[in-house]
Amino acid sequence: MTSKGQVTIPKRIRDELGLSAGTKVEFVLDEDGTIRVRPKEPPLQRLRDVKERLAAHEVDIEKMRRESKDEWSSHLEADDT
Repeated sequence: MTSKGQVTIPKRIRDELGLSAGTKVEFVLDEDGTIRVRPKEPPLQRLRDVKERLAAHEVDIEKMRRESKDEWSSHLEADDT
């Protein structure tokens, strides 16, 4: 790592991830201390990916949305008092 915190990603890993010059990447720190490098995706694509992963585990996304909205509304109402 350089003094500016820059790192060089080895060619084998760049090739495996399909990274080329100019590709933005993100480093993800897992709970066990493992660091993963992945191409950075636009926020909407990341949300779509999360939705697909949740759907694969039979999570009712619409129910989560309703519950979140209800909880947020009750939080706002509590602040008004």
